[in-house]
Amino acid sequence: MYSFKPHRLAQPRVFGRTMRLALLGLGLGSVAQQGLAAQVTIKRDHYGVPHIYAQDLGGLYFGYGYAVAQDRLYQMEMARRSSNGTVAQVLGKDYLEIDKATRSNFDPASIRAQLQALPVDDRQIFEGYAAGFNARIREVLADKPNLLAIEFVEEGFEPAPWSPEDVANIWVGLILNRFFAGTQEVANLQLLERLQASRGTLIGQQLYDQLRWLEDPQAPSTSAKAAGPLRNYNSAQGLQPLSVAAAHTWRSQQIARLGQAAADAMPTASNAWVVSPAKSQDGRAVLFNGPQQGWFNPSITYSVGLHGAGYDFTGSTPVALPAILFGSNGHIAWGSTVGALDTNDVYQEQLNPQNRFEYRYDGHYQPMHKRTETIEVKGEAPYTLEVYSTVHGFVSTWDVANQTAYSQKRSWEGREIESLMGWAGLAKAHNWDEFLLQAERVSVSINWFYADTLGNIGHVAVGKQPQRPGHQPVQFPALGDGSMEWQGFLPFAGNPRSYNPDQGYLVSWNNQPAPGLRADGANYSRVDRVNELIAPLQAKARLSLDDIWDVDRRGAFADLNARYFVPSIVAATRNLPVADPARQAADILQQWNLQNRDDQGKGVYDSPAVPIMRGWLAAMYSRVLQDDLPAEVFKVYAGAGYPTQYSPVSPQPGNASKLLWNALQGKHASVPQGYDFFNGEAPEAVVLEVLRSTLKALLATQGADLQAWRTPVASMRFAALNAIGVPWASKDRQPALAPFMNRGSETFRVSLGSDGVSMCSVVPPGQSGFIAANGEASKHVADQLTLYRDHGCKQDWLSESQVQANLESSLTLEY
Repeated sequence: MYSFKPHRLAQPRVFGRTMRLALLGLGLGSVAQQGLAAQVTIKRDHYGVPHIYAQDLGGLYFGYGYAVAQDRLYQMEMARRSSNGTVAQVLGKDYLEIDKATRSNFDPASIRAQLQALPVDDRQIFEGYAAGFNARIREVLADKPNLLAIEFVEEGFEPAPWSPEDVANIWVGLILNRFFAGTQEVANLQLLERLQASRGTLIGQQLYDQLRWLEDPQAPSTSAKAAGPLRNYNSAQGLQPLSVAAAHTWRSQQIARLGQAAADAMPTASNAWVVSPAKSQDGRAVLFNGPQQGWFNPSITYSVGLHGAGYDFTGSTPVALPAILFGSNGHIAWGSTVGALDTNDVYQEQLNPQNRFEYRYDGHYQPMHKRTETIEVKGEAPYTLEVYSTVHGFVSTWDVANQTAYSQKRSWEGREIESLMGWAGLAKAHNWDEFLLQAERVSVSINWFYADTLGNIGHVAVGKQPQRPGHQPVQFPALGDGSMEWQGFLPFAGNPRSYNPDQGYLVSWNNQPAPGLRADGANYSRVDRVNELIAPLQAKARLSLDDIWDVDRRGAFADLNARYFVPSIVAATRNLPVADPARQAADILQQWNLQNRDDQGKGVYDSPAVPIMRGWLAAMYSRVLQDDLPAEVFKVYAGAGYPTQYSPVSPQPGNASKLLWNALQGKHASVPQGYDFFNGEAPEAVVLEVLRSTLKALLATQGADLQAWRTPVASMRFAALNAIGVPWASKDRQPALAPFMNRGSETFRVSLGSDGVSMCSVVPPGQSGFIAANGEASKHVADQLTLYRDHGCKQDWLSESQVQANLESSLTLEY
């Protein structure tokens, strides 16, 4: 524990001058232990990014926590409450279901035990961070009119002290349990049951196999190395049916735990590409990363530099985690995208008909473990929650009518803190081998990207992969009776990876990391948005820094469906007269650059191809698929993936686009087409028929001049609600930009060579989230919005001399 006694309290409301704040402390490393004063210095650049300088680890993270609390105290207060299930305590009963889902999905005792087991140095990271937070909170509470954020005033509560466990739970609750805990196994079972109930056992299975195939050999991969032993068993035989009530409960739990967007589709976030010296114009290795974790106000990511105690790097990280997930230490650069290795399994537990809290395992019924939680609710009596678990994990869904329950097993459970520390250790890696040593510590599924000053580039699919029995289904829940238990873990050496590939680049937009990947959510296809990034990377023999940055611009505005279907439309109209409207529409599509842009700022997309493409695709979905699928299934597949107004998710090609593409290929499709969605009709004739009906509808609404047809743009909003729907800023402060850009929550680029490293980024809306009670805002609340809108890039500083040359303020703390 640390204790601090302020000598005096002072803090500028707008950063811009040098200050000293003296603090006396205990336990912050060797200097303090000797009874000597030690210093932490926080230097901020012209965008308000803090660089922390200290000689020991506790002091370094004390300064980090203090800086975060200066910038994002309310956001972090609500992130913490979202992570530990205490939102209802301050915001009321509307958030009780979120708290229940949160508390039901992690074990606080396990997190405490993992923290206690850390080496002393590693514990200083969490203890120092919490101590820095608490030092700032004491200052804020001593000068609330000037230092308390307006959101605390509006909601009527004050920030509470932090513990090391709170610091860890941000990682567990808002990162692991959102981005790494999703599964499709129950949804797959429900889909199969709906199809078979509607179309019969045989045709239902046939349709399922075409909707949820195991592998498409034409799907683009990041690395060439196969994804390990193939899993072929994919039968739901032996499983109990899923009741409607259980399916509803499962989905509501997913929404409360993951957020609406992630519950609607497996989290598929972030893009990245690394370019070798042979592919770059200036002969340097370049890493680009766009972490797509949603667009929020304040930003979900936080920028910082940590210098001292063995660390010397600059980067950014979600919700100010202790580990910096994206950055450079002057030797290497690292970035990531969400992975696809199968690290989670759902188990269907058979309940005792006489006691729903017992389940059958190894031939007999045994009791579930029960933990009781008390959830405080503002203005209401406390709620008592009972959390049950089996040998496989927490029970999330009960289907008592079918005497079953569903629990989830995760390869990273019990290794949450070790995974975080492996990520933190990246900042000390200086080469590929040291990079891989840290990767092996991480149990969650993630794609890591690498570049170094010697010109090497690499990718590795990180994650602890279970060794499953051969008869366990790939896509469906496993039987919980003990017959489908994991048999250890696959060796990390078998994880997909690539190092200095001949093509000179590696790229990911949540496509499969390697061929042969088979998992419950891995429905990869030739139709994949990563093709929008591959095309510009392949377009030139050598790419300039601007070219590498502009790959993101192209992806941000790309129509993710058009490249697959425009050739079919052109082919269907090739023999028509030039004056035929269908031929004219096809010519417009053929001449289109496949970009959804508004370069003239008129509030509409620039090309008439946009309404033609979108109208035709939606009509094709209905014409080809609707009569073959149950209504509730077709509804899931009917969306084309185009952004809607203030959409919170990163768009993908429509799910039905994959089905339609395969159907158009017929017997040449890389996914076997046992069921004919065209029902014997000639595909080319249907393409033309739908084009004519689409044009008829557009003529009625847009007029006779095809060239004048336009579609209004969608805007993007930086939401005040976090991923699971908890406000972490005032709801009336949600800035918007138009048109919508399908790009990272932030974007950054690092260029590395023997002569040094340069780095630039944009992290909208800005570094700070602080608005005082009187409404006065930090100048860094939204000073990166315009930069982001214009695809600009601010410089990031790695050395102390660079920071000093671009200094806005400096604050020294003594402890």
